[in-house]
Amino acid sequence: MKKCFFVLLLIIQILAFPESQVFGQNFPLSTKGNLTVLVLEGTPYERGRQHGAALKKEFHELVKLWKEDIRKTYKTEANVFIKKFLAATNFQKAIKEWTPQLWDELKGISEGSGIDFDTVFAFQLVDEIWVLGKDIQSEKCTTIGLAKTENHPAMVAQNLDIPTFYHGFQTLLHIKDPEQDLETYLFTFPGFIAADGINSHSVAVVVNAVQQLENSRDGLPVAFVIRGILQCKTYVEAVRFIKTIKHGAPQNYMIGGAEEIGSFECSTTNISEFIPFENATFTYHTNHPLKNLNYTARFANYLKSKDVSPKDYKHPCPRFEFLQNILRDNSVHFDIDRLKDIFSNRNSIINNRSTFGCTVMELGKNPELHISPGRPDEEPFQIFRF
Repeated sequence: MKKCFFVLLLIIQILAFPESQVFGQNFPLSTKGNLTVLVLEGTPYERGRQHGAALKKEFHELVKLWKEDIRKTYKTEANVFIKKFLAATNFQKAIKEWTPQLWDELKGISEGSGIDFDTVFAFQLVDEIWVLGKDIQSEKCTTIGLAKTENHPAMVAQNLDIPTFYHGFQTLLHIKDPEQDLETYLFTFPGFIAADGINSHSVAVVVNAVQQLENSRDGLPVAFVIRGILQCKTYVEAVRFIKTIKHGAPQNYMIGGAEEIGSFECSTTNISEFIPFENATFTYHTNHPLKNLNYTARFANYLKSKDVSPKDYKHPCPRFEFLQNILRDNSVHFDIDRLKDIFSNRNSIINNRSTFGCTVMELGKNPELHISPGRPDEEPFQIFRF
């Protein structure tokens, strides 16, 4: 009778408490406005398992929406697409070579969420699917970086523009890794390892897709490059990292440090830094290559059909033209409120219906993250420090 009583009591406890509180687990999970904040600690696998378990419900909901988007976009069932896509690529090799801890983290996310590993893995390959699955010429993301001057600290900032089915799932992961003397804030959505971020050593990264550039099927995927950058403790180390690895999907990585910033257009075999003018103390970017001419064969053939030379290619982008017009020289006044105003501007389309959130990262001795989980003229900024 005693044995039956204790078994019944255990069943009642399991039914009465959410998964994150069963068997001694208690994930630091909170909601601030439209932003879910989750603190992760332990080994990479343990952090992944906490992530998957704490956001299990939301991750399942989002995967369902993602698979429906795949079905509509590629006219095939999502599970079939995932199987074919993973069979046609070999990103695993690059991940295990340059960011092996993240492979363990994915295993933990799969275990914690109860979603099969292949789906969890493919879910990370947002840019790679955009590039290799089908040409999608949508506008995505605007970034600005400021080097440290007498008037302001170094800063990097971004409006993250992604498909609207991700909206409503804005998430901030706070990873604590005392063994590496490192903490990291990652702006993301459930189940995804990073969209941009900042670490406690004042290294930050924001990104823009540049799909016209050469890609590879066995380089390091974008989300893993972001996390690799945020494992670095200096700007120099972060730049060295992106110049060492082989890149998968082409991307512009805007990297900030305590004093320096740089905007690097990365294709598989070429990395070019964009500087708007000589001795500029700031930079900016949207979604079109400005210095790197390492185009895909398909895009090069397209330019040829239009009788346009690669050096003369300039895609009209209202967001870039807006920034170019207001950021003409080093006399431009900058502070954190000025950046927020720029990213809140709707007339320039910098702030648009695809805007998932805005992150402004102030770097230096006491780095901090300002984040608006939505369109920045609608959602108040929240501030996070280490």
